[in-house]
Amino acid sequence: MFLPRLCLCSSYVALLLVTSVVSAQEEKPDYPPLEQVIKGYEEISPEGESSFYRIWYRKADNQLLAELPANYSQQHHFIALTVSGGEIFAGLQADDYYVYWREFNKRLALVAKNLDIQSTGDQESKDSVNRLFTDRILIDLPILTKVPRGGPVIDLDELLVKHATVFFGSGAATNRPHLAHFKQPRVFPENVELAVEYPTNAGNLRSYHYSFSLLNPNKNYKKRMADERIGYFTTSYRDYGKYVGDDTSTHYINRWHLEKRDPSLKLSPPKQPVVFYIEHTTPVRYRRWVREGVFYWNKAFEQVGIINAIEVREQDKVSGAHMDKMPEDVRYNFIRWLNNDVSTAIGPSRVNPNTGEILDADIILTDGWIRAFERQFDEVMPKTMMEGMGPETLSWLNQHPQWDPRVRMSQPAQREAVRSIIEKQTAKPFAGHYLANLDSRMLGDDEMDGLIGRTSQINGGCLAADGRSFDVALMRMMIEFGNLDDDDKAKDDDQEQKLDGMPESFIGPLLADLVCHEVGHTLGLRHNFKASSLYTLEEINSDKFKGKLPFAGSVMDYLPVNFKFESGKVQGDYAMIGIGPYDMWAIQYGYELDESKLPKLLSRVAEPELAFATDQDTIGPDPLARRYDFSKNPLDYAKNQLSLAKHHRKKILEAFVKDGDSWAKARRGYELTLQMQVSGTSMMANWIGGSFINRDKKGDPNSRVPVVVVPPEQQREALNFVIENTFFDEVYGLTPELINHMTADTWLKTSFRGRDSEPTWPVHDRIMGIQASTLTQLLNPTQLRRLYDNEFRVDADQDALTLPELMNSVSESVWRELDQEHSDDYTDRKPMLSSLRRNLQAEHLQRLFDLSKQFSNSITAMRPIANLASVTLNDLAIKIQETLDGEIELDAYTRAHLHDSLDRIRRWKEATPDAE
Repeated sequence: MFLPRLCLCSSYVALLLVTSVVSAQEEKPDYPPLEQVIKGYEEISPEGESSFYRIWYRKADNQLLAELPANYSQQHHFIALTVSGGEIFAGLQADDYYVYWREFNKRLALVAKNLDIQSTGDQESKDSVNRLFTDRILIDLPILTKVPRGGPVIDLDELLVKHATVFFGSGAATNRPHLAHFKQPRVFPENVELAVEYPTNAGNLRSYHYSFSLLNPNKNYKKRMADERIGYFTTSYRDYGKYVGDDTSTHYINRWHLEKRDPSLKLSPPKQPVVFYIEHTTPVRYRRWVREGVFYWNKAFEQVGIINAIEVREQDKVSGAHMDKMPEDVRYNFIRWLNNDVSTAIGPSRVNPNTGEILDADIILTDGWIRAFERQFDEVMPKTMMEGMGPETLSWLNQHPQWDPRVRMSQPAQREAVRSIIEKQTAKPFAGHYLANLDSRMLGDDEMDGLIGRTSQINGGCLAADGRSFDVALMRMMIEFGNLDDDDKAKDDDQEQKLDGMPESFIGPLLADLVCHEVGHTLGLRHNFKASSLYTLEEINSDKFKGKLPFAGSVMDYLPVNFKFESGKVQGDYAMIGIGPYDMWAIQYGYELDESKLPKLLSRVAEPELAFATDQDTIGPDPLARRYDFSKNPLDYAKNQLSLAKHHRKKILEAFVKDGDSWAKARRGYELTLQMQVSGTSMMANWIGGSFINRDKKGDPNSRVPVVVVPPEQQREALNFVIENTFFDEVYGLTPELINHMTADTWLKTSFRGRDSEPTWPVHDRIMGIQASTLTQLLNPTQLRRLYDNEFRVDADQDALTLPELMNSVSESVWRELDQEHSDDYTDRKPMLSSLRRNLQAEHLQRLFDLSKQFSNSITAMRPIANLASVTLNDLAIKIQETLDGEIELDAYTRAHLHDSLDRIRRWKEATPDAE
């Protein structure tokens, strides 16, 4: 009886022990107390009545913790990113995210809302879309603790350092996270500002700024539909609940929320103006011009009844004004100045991805364009020659690299490397064209960045300042020549205020114009590359316009500086002195408070001063959709540029290079004039085979046909201009005296520049690069196809520029000497065909060989093109043979060249059975 009693007692004790352990486990909290988690930390005091996120900082090891809002699960947050230090574009807005936090088994996930695909249809379509197109988890973190009646606490080091590559890309990776240092975290009622500095994998110290803010819906903001007749950046999504019509896309324009403070007033101040702060890094000497460029836009808002819609305040380190405001803070709009010796200006903005309401804008201005233009030949010229070339042409160039301006105008030692890069690019969709292959995460590395690939689209890099650097250098040259007009306010006068060596009356308006352009972007406007075609040069350079009227339809074009040389009575304004009629119209559509007026506004599209074409149009057939062209008839502008170039060349050695200057200055001066020449001829090559494109919709008053072929007389004028100013020796103004003075600086550069450091200027290589690239512009398959298609667009009884006419014009100009009468014999020192002409003819032959072989090419027009190329080659063979058999005594160079040409045609015939 004793043992059983002992067993019963032991079982009872064991049961009590198990029960005690289970009870202890049940009572153990899921998370440690907040006091334990934040031990050793100090809370960052909020700058306001409350904290959006509570932040604790531990100074000993630079650690940061955050408590989310108590109702975080019902909120959407906006994360705005900026690389704030450690790179040449520090301060430029990077990506942004529309997110929410969601708990998963004691972990907290940061989830990006999927807004690309939505449904506004019936409930069934909404349910289906929500099931198919889900949100995306960016990061998940352990929950350190939960605050009673508060939110979860997380480790910000893990979020912002360990996972930095999620936000900023692979360049933000670090193998030294222990060196991360948080810079003055700041906490506000509806946002927190966090910046962390650490070395990247390359060792460079870089700072990354995160702005977390609460994105509450603005109940007073009304979304406005975009329209293709006016160029606004848009916030877009695909609506799979729509079944009426064949387009599921929905586009809202990006714009600020502006309302009248007093609706009863015809002109009322806004309830909340758009305020720009000029950053303290902006040079004092330029600040007034920055202000002026911003204020140009207030005129446009007055027409919708809002006065002083935009305000400007100046941050100043000396007085301390507004120094408490961070440009990276999503609540403030800044105009920032970067001393990075880069010629660019960028006007990005951030928007509510649900509505298109603009939330924040930070304009970046850089200083490089104010310095002298010393860009290298192989950087600028190819870019000019490639202007307007689309995917079809890029694909052809990849198959025929000897046609590619990027190859032909690069240094000989660099051509294989350039070809390799192009080949990799062309393997991408649409032959690597930037419109189809943008990195939507980054801004600033390409002017098209941010236009596609984002829920909330943001304009990226803007090249308006790129052309400014050339124009400033040209003005410096003109000042040194001393050939400015007497009525020119910017003449080299001791009484004229100089800013960095430039007359303020010249450089100031240029800066204001540039700022105005970038502010236009931050108001929602896209580029308008057709705006320069409104007025003639005579009108622009007249007393009627000077100082009184803007000389283009829009400040959103890339407008060159207006240098008068031959056209006009006075030197007109160098830059836009305000906004144009298109800008007024666009702002009225975007910000008009009475929505009933919008249809009538849009119907004005056919008015000439409202012409519009934007970035993607520059690879199309419209010759007016062009960057850096100018005037109603761009041929007049191109002629003016050529005359100016020729005028300057004659004075380079005499007036441009001063006593004590390096003769390398002569090379820079000549290449400035060469850039003017190439810019003019390249611009006019776009007119051949061109068609004007109109955006009118059916029913618009005075609506135009969507496609109008460029009149044949204009195409012929353009063709003759290109030929006469490219293919002949005399147009380059080269003399032995000039060439022998075009040396290079002898300083050891920071990097090897090849031929740019060679004391002797490579005459044949550079001229051939220009001529070969011009042949590409005239004879590339896209250009030829457009010309061929245009023949079908014009009635047979009407005049038209045809394929045979184009090919014959090019051939006759290249081989002109074969059709001329020759009275004297030639010598090796005075050959019939110069070395430049022999090179051009050899190049032309190779182009004809290439074109004649493309019977199976995917471009349908290649068959007639190939046939015409074959006929041209056969005709050339006859002419060459006749010249060789003639009575004239040829020099050795010409005879050898013609025999070689004839032999090449013979070998082509042998390899091409149908060539006869």
